[in-house]
Amino acid sequence: MIGGLMAGAVIVPATAAHATPSNCSDKYVLHEYWVNCTSGTGYYRAKVRCYKIGSSQYTTRYGAWRKVGEGLSIASCQSSEEPASGTWVLSNTKP
Repeated sequence: MIGGLMAGAVIVPATAAHATPSNCSDKYVLHEYWVNCTSGTGYYRAKVRCYKIGSSQYTTRYGAWRKVGEGLSIASCQSSEEPASGTWVLSNTKP
């Protein structure tokens, strides 16, 4: 019986894939990318890929880590850059 219980037990380590921030919204504002998550648990941050005007160079920039419900994480491109694409990064513990 104990062997049967042990065979059925699964231990899953906590990883970023198990973070559960939800109800996240995003918005581009000038040279910035804003992210806000209002439900769930864990942490999130904005991530934006910035395009350097007049070249083919891209730079990835990040906003500060925020706990769910703490408000905006803002990733900012420099004034000589434009935001090309944005997303958010999730974590179940504060990195």
